[in-house]
Amino acid sequence: MAKKTASKKAPAKKPTVSPKSAIAKKKPLAKPVAPAKKKPVAVKPKAAAKPAPAAPAKKAEPAPVLKPVFEAPAPSPAPAAKVVMKNAAGGGTALTIAAQSSAGAAANGNSHPANILVLVSSSGWPVTDLTKDHFTLMEYFEVPGQQAPFSNNITSFRNVGTGAYLLQVKPINGAPWRSGHHLAQILVSSADDRQGQGAVKLIIR
Repeated sequence: MAKKTASKKAPAKKPTVSPKSAIAKKKPLAKPVAPAKKKPVAVKPKAAAKPAPAAPAKKAEPAPVLKPVFEAPAPSPAPAAKVVMKNAAGGGTALTIAAQSSAGAAANGNSHPANILVLVSSSGWPVTDLTKDHFTLMEYFEVPGQQAPFSNNITSFRNVGTGAYLLQVKPINGAPWRSGHHLAQILVSSADDRQGQGAVKLIIR
């Protein structure tokens, strides 16, 4: 009898493994990496803050010294002028000046005083409270040979009390008179704003 040929069993197929999985299997698992230790940072100690300079102590102010207060006496009112008038424009009072002169003892070559009569009025009323300081006398136009004028050289002054004023004048520095017509201006002015002026001619022979 013919022998039965035993059927050969096909070899069992090994399961196919993909190359990637094989590589994965071959690679050992990575060990967990420990976190790197941080180096300790040196901390610089902060500089101690400098204390603010103390403000200088204020000196105690001395207590004010109270001085006794003395009340000043009320000023006594100035005596009212006898003639105080104002014009319509609100300015000073206008004075009327009239003057006459005479040589008297004054003559060519000597230095005796000459006479001048001055009448002062305001609105027809005589002005009687003037003094020598209220008068100004100025000579103009030099007389030939005259060495010095008699400007403001009032050697004698008298207030008659009726608005008439008697003045005596002579050349300054003791200079002698010289013959001729001496022309002068008379100015009158007071502190209460009364003013006036006039002219006078003195004839010396």
